Amino acid sequence: MTLVNETGQGLTYWITCASGETNCGSIDVDGIADLPAYDNQQNVAVSFLPLSGTNISINCASSGTDQQVELALTAG
Repeated sequence: MTLVNETGQGLTYWITCASGETNCGSIDVDGIADLPAYDNQQNVAVSFLPLSGTNISINCASSGTDQQVELALTAG
């Protein structure tokens, strides 16, 4: 499993899964956490919290048509 942080702020993550394995750590802005131990696991839960301790916030300096803000978790 790979966690990618494109939120513009540092994040802390927590992972739990059905096997009882847990993990936590932080991901810098535009950083990646590669966690192959969670590949092919069942019932994996991932939680994120900004290092600032507040909610995840994405600031758009200007908005218009054909723009998007995206926060995604993909599993493959």
